[in-house]
Amino acid sequence: MLKLDLTIQEMLEILETAPVGVSARTLRRKVNLCMDSREKAKGVVFWPIKGARFDAHQFVNLMEKDGALMSIVNQEAVEKNTFNMYAPVDDTTKALLKLAKGYQRRFKVKKVAITGSNGKTTTKEMTKAVLSMKFCTHATQGNFNNHIGVPMTLFQLKHSHEAAVVEMGTSGPDEIRPLSLATEPDVAVITNIGASHLERLGDLDGVFREKITIRDGLRKGGTLILNADDPRLCKVKSTRNVKVLTFGMNHGVIRPEKLVWNDDSCADFYIGRTHFVLNVPGTHNLYDALAAIAVAKTFGIPMTAAAKALANYRATNMRMEFKRANGFKIVSDCYNANPSSTKMALQTIGNMKTEGKRIAVLGDMLELGKESANMHAQIGALVPEMNFDLLLTVGKDARNYVKGAKARGMKAVFHFDSVQEIIEFLNDTVAEGDVLLVKGSRGMHMEQVVDALLKMTPVFKA
Repeated sequence: MLKLDLTIQEMLEILETAPVGVSARTLRRKVNLCMDSREKAKGVVFWPIKGARFDAHQFVNLMEKDGALMSIVNQEAVEKNTFNMYAPVDDTTKALLKLAKGYQRRFKVKKVAITGSNGKTTTKEMTKAVLSMKFCTHATQGNFNNHIGVPMTLFQLKHSHEAAVVEMGTSGPDEIRPLSLATEPDVAVITNIGASHLERLGDLDGVFREKITIRDGLRKGGTLILNADDPRLCKVKSTRNVKVLTFGMNHGVIRPEKLVWNDDSCADFYIGRTHFVLNVPGTHNLYDALAAIAVAKTFGIPMTAAAKALANYRATNMRMEFKRANGFKIVSDCYNANPSSTKMALQTIGNMKTEGKRIAVLGDMLELGKESANMHAQIGALVPEMNFDLLLTVGKDARNYVKGAKARGMKAVFHFDSVQEIIEFLNDTVAEGDVLLVKGSRGMHMEQVVDALLKMTPVFKA
């Protein structure tokens, strides 16, 4: 349940609908928004969502009986059911975004919207850290970045907030644009264009067409922050209504100077006269930091403050987390996987100094559509190029990692039918000084490998 700072009457005015069977006294009550029929119903406004497989409208009468003040319901559901206290809308999912748009307009908050194929959540967290040096900042929790998560983020705004960072994701066409239109950001960031959600977006051009719609919600005179090293994003130019600010390692306005990498593959660089040192490894984290620095520049955050915030930033759970086990290192990157992020993770570990073996433990990259087998093979071919000594794979399409690696002459390659089999193999294989990358899509549950590794005793060198 979410407590909104507006009355039911004000909510209905935003939705442009009229109540049925709701008393004038109830209309003066503040909104306690409930979207889960398992929650306590007393005093709430129930908001059922109709999905492809499930329709929560079946619980409207039950919620009324248990004390709900009213429900917001689809007009088609009204025609098929008998509800007592409700207000009709065409589509409760779209109406949720409509309410979120009206609600966020009640707050004087600087808003940043972030999307991209890789690095959305890390960029969001880094941006929050940077903005928090000057503003009371609210941000998306976890990766609640879809048509439900974005409204939930906006509904959590308070008058004490001065800035908000809203992550926006997609799994198909025309999903980013309505999120941006509801948020009306002052700044929008696109981290990159990569091979993600190709089952519905088709190809990289389809991904670009979807991601670029984040600018449609930008306020007039807003800033669009783009990765200038991306071959598609670099072609986007400023317009009369939107200013483009670029970042990148090789191109862009925000670009690292005097860049060096420490023993843990963390970036050490300068922006102008300001010295930045990151505590998260890899080029992908550097890109995310550069995007956050660009946001800081847009909002007038001193570079020294941005440097301090980024120096204190640590990886979020299961996203390129460095873990020191019993004599060896683990890089846990189990939250998600696509070709771009997996390539960057392999490059990061491949450039790390190590006294032992480099071991890649890779699970399936999901939702890649008809190109999945080929993309897994391409990543497999990168493993020996990135100086790995051993490749372990699990998953249906992961067999193509094996084909790609063997095609490049790698012999120490093994495929397993389950995560548990990989754990048993590693128990007899991991040695002192090794570094292991564990990566796969969320549905592969690769974190189970990490948990087991943390308990293992390695083979110690003589």
